[in-house]
Amino acid sequence: MRGKWLLISLAALVAGAGGGALSLHWKSRSAPPVPKSDAALVPAASEITLAGKLRPQHVTIVKPDAAGNIDALLVDVGEDVFTGEVLARIGESGMAERSDAAAAAAGAAEESVARAERSVATARLENSRADADRARSRGALDRAREVYERQEMLNQHGATPRLTWEKAQRDLTDAQHEYDSLDKAAQLSAGQLQSALNALTLAQKALADRNADLTAARDNVQSGEVHSPVDGTVVARNGEAGSPAPEDLFEIATDLFALEAAVGAEPAVLPRLRAGEPVVIIIPDLQNAGIAGQVREIKDGTVIVEFTSTLAGIKPGMPVQVRLKLQ
Repeated sequence: MRGKWLLISLAALVAGAGGGALSLHWKSRSAPPVPKSDAALVPAASEITLAGKLRPQHVTIVKPDAAGNIDALLVDVGEDVFTGEVLARIGESGMAERSDAAAAAAGAAEESVARAERSVATARLENSRADADRARSRGALDRAREVYERQEMLNQHGATPRLTWEKAQRDLTDAQHEYDSLDKAAQLSAGQLQSALNALTLAQKALADRNADLTAARDNVQSGEVHSPVDGTVVARNGEAGSPAPEDLFEIATDLFALEAAVGAEPAVLPRLRAGEPVVIIIPDLQNAGIAGQVREIKDGTVIVEFTSTLAGIKPGMPVQVRLKLQ
């Protein structure tokens, strides 16, 4: 009887061991190992916060017209500029000083021309008076000669008093002396007028030369000046005085209320982001509660978000935090 119960107990133990082994076998088959993949790195949360910096959406790049070293940078980042304003000077040092010197020389030449013109006006007046005096004297001489010739003929025939003939002779001599004197004065005056005219011609030529120098100097200055093509705010300035001017010398924002931010995201996160999705933009510097924006595009691992600012205190370059929803 005791042997029978011993056999029954042994059989139960064997059956229990077999069932446990079978249970372990089925458990191992029902839970295969999960292969590792990039999907395991994707956050389980429904949103993610990425950091970046603000930049304007609409930017005009200002390039120098000619290659050369930077002589002077006249505006800095953050300054408002207007169309046509000189932002920088590029080229050979001292062009502005040479332009100023050419302007001074042209001014002096203009004054020389003005003096020469005044001298010509005075010489013309004197020459006109001398010509009038000579013409008057010539008329008097002709009349005195006519009287003398008549008295000479009468004197030869004894038909006039000798004193009358002698007076006519003296009057002719006096008229001749006066005419000779006034003729010399008129000739001298004409020479002075011609000299004044020659001086004026030289002064005018010198002025033309100085004006040509001034035009060339100003053209050089203009070609070396970098002007703003738009009204806006300088958001970037490249290069230093004395160094070669870079191709992109200035960046000017034309609308500081249309802003954007570029933020980088992990490759595993990018498939869960969509263009056009709303975002919340937080600006720590202003302790702002948040500004609504949207994803404009996703390109080369970078997410570009954009928004319209309503606060003047929000400026390009400020750090931002962008909260995005994950799909």
